[in-house]
Amino acid sequence: MYTHTMANKTIYVSTKDEKIYEEAQAIAGEALSSVIARALREFVATSKEKKDGMKEISIKVGTTGSEREQRFVGTQLGKWEGLSDDKSLLQSAKVYLTSKGNVAILLSTNSKATLLTNPKVWHKNAEYLDVMPASELFVAEKPEQLKGQIPMNLIKVAQELQAKENTNVEYLNI
Repeated sequence: MYTHTMANKTIYVSTKDEKIYEEAQAIAGEALSSVIARALREFVATSKEKKDGMKEISIKVGTTGSEREQRFVGTQLGKWEGLSDDKSLLQSAKVYLTSKGNVAILLSTNSKATLLTNPKVWHKNAEYLDVMPASELFVAEKPEQLKGQIPMNLIKVAQELQAKENTNVEYLNI
C-alpha cells in the first residue's frame, strides 16, 4: 500500500498584502495552494530565463593606455551618450543589469565638450590633449544611488532601462 503525504508549508502574508491574499482566496475557493504554486512556477521560470539570458561581460576601466580588465555576469540594457552635468565633458555609457540584480554603468569620458560646442576652439587650443579618455564602472542597486557620481541624464536613462527590464509585461487592471 502506498501512502502519499503532502508537504505542509506556512505562508506569512504581510499586512499590506492581506487584501490581495483574501481576493485570491475568494477567487480560488479552498484550493489557494494551487494558485500559489502556479505563481511560484511562473516566477521561477521567468527568473531562470533572465538568468539564462545573462553572460560574462568583460570591460576595460581606467585611463587609456593603463586600463585594467574587469568581468561580471550580466546583460547589457542600453547605451547613452551626452554631456557631464557641468557640460564640460563629452561622455558615453553602457548600462548593464548584473546577475545579482544591480545596475552597472560603464561611464567613459571621451573628450572636452568643445569638440561639439566649438570645434575650432577645441582644435586651436589643442583641447583634445586636455582630457585623457578614461572609463569607470559604477554599481548600485538603483541608478539614483549614483547621484553626484554620474550625469543626471544618465541616471534617468538607467532608471528607464531598469524599469523596462523589470517589467517585461505590464498587467493592466482594466
